Amino acid sequence: MQQTTAPARCRATRQTAPHAHRRIMTRSACALAAAAALLPAAHAQQTTAASGTADSSVVITGTLIRGAGPVGSPVTSMNRQAIEQSGAASTTDLLRQLPQIHNLGADEGHTNTTQNANQNVTVGSGINLRGLGPESTLTLLSGRRVAPGGVAGQFTDPSSIPAIAIERMEVLTDGASATYGSDAVGGVVNMRLRRGFEGVEGQLRIGAADGLHQELVALIGGKSWGSGNVMVALERNQRSALSADARRFYTEDMRPWGGPDLRVVQSSPGNVLVSGVRYAIPAGQNGVGLVASGLKAGTSNLQSITKGISALPEQHRDSIVFSLSQDITDSLQLGVEGFWTERQFRRNLVAANGNYTVRNTNPFFVSPTGSSSVTVNYSFLNDLGNAVSTGFERSQQLAATLNWELAHKWSASAFVAHSVTQEHNLAPSINTNAINAALADTNAATALNLFCDGAAFTCNNPATLAKLGAYNSRNSRYTLKDVGVKADGPLFMLPAGQVRLAVGGEYHEDQLPYYLTSNNTTANTSITKTVDNSSANPQRTVQALFAEAYVPLISPKQGVPGVQRLDLSLAARHERYSDFGTTSNPKVGLSWVPAEGLEVRGTYSTAFRAPTLGDTDPVNGSAVNVVDRIDADGKTSVHGILYLGGNPVGLKPETAHIATLGLGFRPNARRGTTASLDYFNIDYRNRILTPGNDVTALQRPELAAYVNRNPTAEQIQAAIANPVYSGSATEPVAGIKFIIDGRRFNAGVVKTSGVDFAARHVWDAALGTFTAGVSGTYIIDYRQQFTPTTPLVGGLLNTLNNPLRLRGRLELGWAREGLFQLNAFINHTNAYNNTTVAGNPAVAAASTLDFTLRYELGRQLGTPWLKGTHLTLAVQNLLDAAPPYVQNGTLAFDPQNVSAVGRMVSLTVGKRF
Repeated sequence: MQQTTAPARCRATRQTAPHAHRRIMTRSACALAAAAALLPAAHAQQTTAASGTADSSVVITGTLIRGAGPVGSPVTSMNRQAIEQSGAASTTDLLRQLPQIHNLGADEGHTNTTQNANQNVTVGSGINLRGLGPESTLTLLSGRRVAPGGVAGQFTDPSSIPAIAIERMEVLTDGASATYGSDAVGGVVNMRLRRGFEGVEGQLRIGAADGLHQELVALIGGKSWGSGNVMVALERNQRSALSADARRFYTEDMRPWGGPDLRVVQSSPGNVLVSGVRYAIPAGQNGVGLVASGLKAGTSNLQSITKGISALPEQHRDSIVFSLSQDITDSLQLGVEGFWTERQFRRNLVAANGNYTVRNTNPFFVSPTGSSSVTVNYSFLNDLGNAVSTGFERSQQLAATLNWELAHKWSASAFVAHSVTQEHNLAPSINTNAINAALADTNAATALNLFCDGAAFTCNNPATLAKLGAYNSRNSRYTLKDVGVKADGPLFMLPAGQVRLAVGGEYHEDQLPYYLTSNNTTANTSITKTVDNSSANPQRTVQALFAEAYVPLISPKQGVPGVQRLDLSLAARHERYSDFGTTSNPKVGLSWVPAEGLEVRGTYSTAFRAPTLGDTDPVNGSAVNVVDRIDADGKTSVHGILYLGGNPVGLKPETAHIATLGLGFRPNARRGTTASLDYFNIDYRNRILTPGNDVTALQRPELAAYVNRNPTAEQIQAAIANPVYSGSATEPVAGIKFIIDGRRFNAGVVKTSGVDFAARHVWDAALGTFTAGVSGTYIIDYRQQFTPTTPLVGGLLNTLNNPLRLRGRLELGWAREGLFQLNAFINHTNAYNNTTVAGNPAVAAASTLDFTLRYELGRQLGTPWLKGTHLTLAVQNLLDAAPPYVQNGTLAFDPQNVSAVGRMVSLTVGKRF
């Protein structure tokens, strides 16, 4: 019997279906069938560049034309089977298994200064293609934008959408501003829902690692009828915090690896500092009756700032997603789709600490030299415990779509969407003015005692401590209203086939109100202040017109030697921003198929990213006190102020020129070998960066433009008077030695090039079906300009806090008779150098082994009540490989490239009804 492909069967069904509603109902099923036909049966990661798929219902990410793939552009897809085999606990975890995605910037596992990760105060996790920044990757749901998260609107967290609700994910690793507009410089991530799901399916997942546990419950239900279908999915995902105390490498005492001891002198018990000489306060005493002879010159108590903090925060997420499709007439279909999610978090931070002036009027005062005042380096860890940051992110979207079947094989669609993401972070602080008042108290019953060992005694009156605690409450609400229309269909015939065209327009409004309430700089904690951005009123409107043409130049029927198929794509988008003027971005794609299954492809495009509303908001940021360690042992420091956040002056849009050239091998068989190799070259200009967002700017000559080493008294007073300043309003001007501007600037240029590669082979044997595959990204060049007037800086590639040269993933799989599926994955990052310390020491390569086993329990046992039941065992980092040592600031490892979790074992029980 002759076999027919899924698209062919769909065409036949349409031709014979007697009723229009049956044709429309079939269209949804055919779309899923055609999508499955593009992917191998056990597809985990596969790069495709389809050009002219037969089914007119399919729209692939990166194009606007039904039935035509993004000509010349590589699209990496994950189908439903790959999602289930991944062992990932969230959509974000699943996407980050792709080598093209770098864990730089917004992530719950690190809060360093790289790509503004330290401004991710609500501990979400974004997607960062090519290492260009989370804000340069556009994340879509069913082809639509959603309101971004982070209090500055910096990124979209894909985990808002439960993995059980996703049919497939498509990652376009090419610039796409010509199709989707701003933000698609690094690429596009598009999540597509399981609209055709029928029945009920539930999942229960329990996972554990050393010091960590996780529970996930998910449920999806769907129903189809003659003219429509509905799907609803729910998920509850809970994970405990991972304490830094549970990981030996989460420390600044690096002596076990031959590194320095960077523990701080702000400790409990503390240290007395007089005329540059430090005296350790003795342990085991309560600060009453301590005499000068008990303080020994040249001694220090040291304490780890990581003690008790969260390596990973506690996270709780509840989500609901739904999709509804209904035929209105024979040619008109209505779709309604939406989601709501709330993620609550709790994160232990560093305990309040500082250097405090104590005078001889304090009842507990003691000076080793007879001076009338001393400085005490002190931590409130034993008095107040770790500071605990709490908050939430709530995100939601409601969208309605109309699809029309028009005359002459044209179709049209229109959508309207309303999306909101609300962020809240409550961070404890301490009021310096209240501390000074408590230190000035002459009553021993209520005065603040900093000379006591808090580990052995209750040193201070609870009522006194209660007056010290303060807070910062940061709040934002990003609202996105989006409307779009599009029409596409055939224009005319060429010898090679039909020329097809898509045209349309889009209009969206963005708003980002923000306010900060705090009491840490006021006269006392009973007084609060609120700063908001209502005067700046960050909002914008964007109007866009776009068009795309698919032009078949040569087809197989023409019999041209060496050219079985040659396709051309031309796309352009023109946008008008209410705050940044207009931009036009074209894209050209070409696909040449010299023989069946072999494709040579390429694209050239320009891209555009307007500054986000948070980029230009002066209130959406802060001015914080920082210290620079200046002596060899890191114990002596100077004090300064660091500006963070938005910059309202002079920011311009980013632009990019992007070129790709690729080779793909994909025979039509579901077995055999598939392979791809794609070169990319990105020239990214006017890049909005925060080069000064780090105290290390003081040691980096290339960042001198962002450092004021000799600020005037007026400049210091202006910084202290700034509404976003979070230190003491009575800060002594003489103690401020520098001001660093870590706000956003059009710092210059980023140039990067490299290759993505993937190969996969599937074969049948007596023991079952086997799979072997490899995928990865190899970056050839990465250079950056840190200021508009300085040259491009090389040597950044393969260094700490920058993209690594090689990231790869190896896959081995075995499946037998639909009962067992066994998959193993090796994740690899190459060795690199730590250029932040003298000698640029090497950091070892890292490899981890992941393992998943899926067992169709119901099919094996045949018991009726077990029908549709499956078990999945997943182990991440099976060998519990420890992270390689690197002196990463105050950490002994690099959480951007390795996880602090270690071995994580999870068991999922699923049942389909």
